[in-house]
Amino acid sequence: MSIQKKRSLRKPLLLFTSGLREGEQVEITAESCLIGRDPEADIQLDSHFVSRQHAEIISRGGYWFITDLHSKNGVFKNMIRLQPGVRTPLFDQDQIQISSASAFTFQDPEATIHEKEMRMMTPGLWLDEFNRDVFIEEKRLEPPLSTQQYTLLAALMHQQGDVMTNEVIADVLWPEAAGGVENAAIDNAISRLRSRLAELDPGHEYLETVRGMGKRFVQRDK
Repeated sequence: MSIQKKRSLRKPLLLFTSGLREGEQVEITAESCLIGRDPEADIQLDSHFVSRQHAEIISRGGYWFITDLHSKNGVFKNMIRLQPGVRTPLFDQDQIQISSASAFTFQDPEATIHEKEMRMMTPGLWLDEFNRDVFIEEKRLEPPLSTQQYTLLAALMHQQGDVMTNEVIADVLWPEAAGGVENAAIDNAISRLRSRLAELDPGHEYLETVRGMGKRFVQRDK
């Protein structure tokens, strides 16, 4: 997919809201910005919870993305942990957390990323993670998903088509249960979510069961 867009003259800002560098504003002045514990990183976070090369923010075609560089303690976007190595779009006012060490708000003064444009270029299902809305074929799912349903869907989508085991799903949905979740409860949660997604797209199965392994998200290809 090719995206062509006029370059913005004003640069995005990272507004640090907690942890290391709290209160600072950092302007992204290049097409890539490395975040990590390494002293040579563009944004250096001196904490043993931060990997030497923890995350990278890059610009491609006027759009901005963040990638977890296979860090040990993770990168979170709007409270959802990112899949390591997967380039994820950044939107104005997205909340980013670097492990437990630091958090910042991504602010794009020029609104370089337009959510509607990105939705139009994405077939099938699209998540507005800031507002926790679900769009399917440019239609918003109403009423919104429950918090549990949204959390499950976002977690499966962040796996980028990889299988999520029942054990991991249980940890996502019932972290306080410490593994004491029966498969029937997981199957019921998946079934209810499937029914909600089918309200807007009954012709495609977004949640696939892989026998003996778990569940995975399958995006429409057209």
